[in-house]
Amino acid sequence: EEEEEEEEAAEPGAFGTAVGFVQDAVANPTVRNIGVLGLTVLAGSFALSCYRVYMVYQSSCSKRSRQVNKNMVVVDRLRDFFPANRDSLSKGHIQGLAGKTGFTPEEIFRKYMRFKLNEEVFNTNFVADVLALKGACGLNGETMTSVLLETGERMVNKYGILMRDITGMSPSGVERKVDGASKFAKLMYLADLDEFIPRMEGEAVQLRLKELFGATDEDYASLRITALGTDDKVDISVLEAMITQPKPKPGDDEGPPGGGGGGTPVAA
Repeated sequence: EEEEEEEEAAEPGAFGTAVGFVQDAVANPTVRNIGVLGLTVLAGSFALSCYRVYMVYQSSCSKRSRQVNKNMVVVDRLRDFFPANRDSLSKGHIQGLAGKTGFTPEEIFRKYMRFKLNEEVFNTNFVADVLALKGACGLNGETMTSVLLETGERMVNKYGILMRDITGMSPSGVERKVDGASKFAKLMYLADLDEFIPRMEGEAVQLRLKELFGATDEDYASLRITALGTDDKVDISVLEAMITQPKPKPGDDEGPPGGGGGGTPVAA
């Protein structure tokens, strides 16, 4: 029992010695200054790390990556509805998607329609899908005008102005111009669709699209889509309408066979 009492007495004594040592160290100016310096270095390192993380987060590359990820969320979510479940798409689904991505219903429509124009066949299912999405997003004629013109400007920036004469172009140049003409024809078809945009707004959009693409009335007549198909693997083709006959030179008695009017109106 005496040994146990001695051990118990020794423990408080050792603790008191340690506390006293710390108090003496804190009272020592040199030790205190070193401690303050150490805390300052740690705080500075932490602040620098936070700054670096913030700068990486705010970098253009990081912003682009986040934007792409949100665009993929829009595409993946809406793709589940089309074409088989388009009738079940509701405003509630669009509101939920808007809350998840931060996009407005108009932005969601723009992004998904551009995706469909670039990746999917332009057929009856395409049109039915975008009409269902338009209704779920609650978009009006003014908004559809903005959507079509903004999409047209993007296409012109990507493919350049419309050129039906593709003779002498490289294969890549021909492909680029054919793609651009195809996008022009599709946008003009949507602008001519009363269910997509009211007629007055649609006619104004068509005039503006012709200006953007540098297209004439003759170009539109040759590239105009007159009917849509139902095949999900066959897109519209404007290649035949892109093949134009050279204009006769001054002094020629006869023009080339078939005239210079280009191909027939496009049917999918």
